[in-house]
Amino acid sequence: MPAPNAPKQAVPRIVGVDVARGLALLGMFSVHVFGAFDEAGSPTPAWMFAGGRSSATFAVTAGIGLAFTTGGRRPVTGRPAAVAVAARAGVIALIGLLLGYASRAADLDVDVILAFYALLFLIAVPLLGLGPRTLAGLSLSLAVGAPFAVHALRGVLPEPAFDGDPTLQDVLTDPLGLVSDLLVHGDYPVLAWTAYLCAGLALGRLDLASREIAPRLLGGGLALVAGTWLVSSLVLFRYGGLRHLWRAEFPGASRAEALWDSPDGETWWALLSRAPHATTPFDMLLTLGSAAAILGGALLLTRSTRLTRVLMPLAAAGSMPLTLYAAHVLLLATGALSGTPELLYAVMTTGALLFALSWRQLGRGPLETVVASAARRCREAVTPPRPPEPVADPARLSRHTE
Repeated sequence: MPAPNAPKQAVPRIVGVDVARGLALLGMFSVHVFGAFDEAGSPTPAWMFAGGRSSATFAVTAGIGLAFTTGGRRPVTGRPAAVAVAARAGVIALIGLLLGYASRAADLDVDVILAFYALLFLIAVPLLGLGPRTLAGLSLSLAVGAPFAVHALRGVLPEPAFDGDPTLQDVLTDPLGLVSDLLVHGDYPVLAWTAYLCAGLALGRLDLASREIAPRLLGGGLALVAGTWLVSSLVLFRYGGLRHLWRAEFPGASRAEALWDSPDGETWWALLSRAPHATTPFDMLLTLGSAAAILGGALLLTRSTRLTRVLMPLAAAGSMPLTLYAAHVLLLATGALSGTPELLYAVMTTGALLFALSWRQLGRGPLETVVASAARRCREAVTPPRPPEPVADPARLSRHTE
């Protein structure tokens, strides 16, 4: 086992993980292009199939990537590893806060996720040395318990003074509001979303190349989704939970909105919702199960050489999610093709896949290179130099050879 402050060892890329991340990326694109509800007030197909699930899968695969960069199955901890993770978090936060200017200027309804990711990475530092079972248990505990804490703290922590995505200016003018937004008030409350990161870290500490892992992830994920959906359906429809949720959180709204829109959290009845981004136990467990099933399915598909070749554009996109995510926010901010969402989505996805497939020949994505370089430099700066190798005494060596 490597020493706590040893440099990390490279973990080979697993194509199935990149495919799962690529699917999550395209799903997030669809939600941002088509929105949650159509003009008739019905949920869009993008929202029903990708809403919440894509961003959760994105967060889980981010945790897997973090596990890979800190040793994989043999975690590397200590000060150099912690500093490297903090450097990654700092660069990702900077990119997210800069994208906030574009998002605000265009009045986008995107909710840039990168600042939340940065805080998640910082929270992950003390978790890097934990084993997969401990991390999995922590993930499930947070998925069930953290939504209650988020709901309670929303009435305690101040709401941010800024409107929209945070920017660099808000770090100085409203630091407390920014922190409370990242922890509980935002669309990706870190207090609860740590569950996804823990799940990703747990998976990244396993041998994902093993033939046993993929079917277990697929079957276990589908079982968690089915079981949670069944229990939530009983609570909502058989025992009247939807009626209470509707009256308390969605007065005057349609039944579809009460079922599919995330509540504001004005009452404790909001915790019965299973809508995307509701940050309730039902929502968290459903999306955790979906992420596991998507990853398991991707790992199974990429066992076939032929299917791997077919899925290579998707894997290429999944290997540079930061670059493509930032690019899609900037494209949306231009307002181009906003009147034709189908065409916009086709251009966005095709462009992302072609760019990723072409750029992959050069290595990491542009922004991924910046993040990795900053992490490497910071890690090297605090890594103590290795002691010099002892030099053999020539006289003693000659006596042994006579």
